[in-house]
Amino acid sequence: MKCIICDKNANATGSHIAPASLIQNCIGKHYWEESYEIDSKNATVDVYFGRNNLKNTNTEIKKHHHKVDEILCQTCENKLGKLESEFSTEFLQKFRIEKFKNNFHSYNLETGFEITEPNKLSNLKIHAYIYSIILRYCRDVEFKNGHLVLMTESELTKIKSFVNGFLNEQETDYTKSITDFNLVIVFDKNSDKGSLVIGLEESDNPYLFYFCEVIIQLFTKQVSEKAKYLFNGCLNSINESKSKIVVGPSEFYQDLMRPAQKVLMNEIITNGTNELCRLNNKSYKENLIEFNHLVAEYENKEIELPIFRAFEDLRKKYSG
Repeated sequence: MKCIICDKNANATGSHIAPASLIQNCIGKHYWEESYEIDSKNATVDVYFGRNNLKNTNTEIKKHHHKVDEILCQTCENKLGKLESEFSTEFLQKFRIEKFKNNFHSYNLETGFEITEPNKLSNLKIHAYIYSIILRYCRDVEFKNGHLVLMTESELTKIKSFVNGFLNEQETDYTKSITDFNLVIVFDKNSDKGSLVIGLEESDNPYLFYFCEVIIQLFTKQVSEKAKYLFNGCLNSINESKSKIVVGPSEFYQDLMRPAQKVLMNEIITNGTNELCRLNNKSYKENLIEFNHLVAEYENKEIELPIFRAFEDLRKKYSG
């Protein structure tokens, strides 16, 4: 296996797809994690508890949902670690805290967006940080599915060229590969509780990525006039001196969350109900009614993960 960044031997183990510092507020700190890996095609969920988590009563050693082996070489892994540590120190740990306000240039746009520009992180480093996560996520999904699912090979090759050039300090102008790309980077200044690590297959120009705290909109083609109007003042390109990060209003962050939540929920319910139809030969409508009744019952009883528990119990009921 070759490193997805530099093509050397991918000998690193336990590489995070999304940086630990970016997802720890969503799943918990190292060894205390509580994360849920949703399989929307099969309407199932796998739960992972860190070894120190009090909910971890299973002696089975399970695979961490957000770590993979042999996707990076140790050199690229170490260099990404330094970049991620710097981003965490200079942005994640400070941008919501009043006493660090001088570390940022903050202002409001006429469109209502609240912008913050980190003073101690270059535009180049922020782009390298974001694109490295996108590259890891897309390649990991590709390896799991056996084929490319998100973005095109040409687009990922351009991102790889940029990240490799940055990490390994190439003398050529490696930024040229992403000159035509634009990013909208969105955090919620009032909350650090993101919930998803997912890329929407249904989105294209912009691609939509959710990495717990941050939501990324990536334009790889010409930006539409509508998007130019909406995101005037907060589109980021590699050619600018400062990165403009949208941190408010919170309603905008929530608006961006809804497409992912809707797609995920629709896939889970549709695929799960279709499976029940195959098991019991009842109509889709009949199975959906029974499923909804059971979910409501489990919600009233405050049973965890009622949707997945309902599908699990109905599978057992009809599989004999």
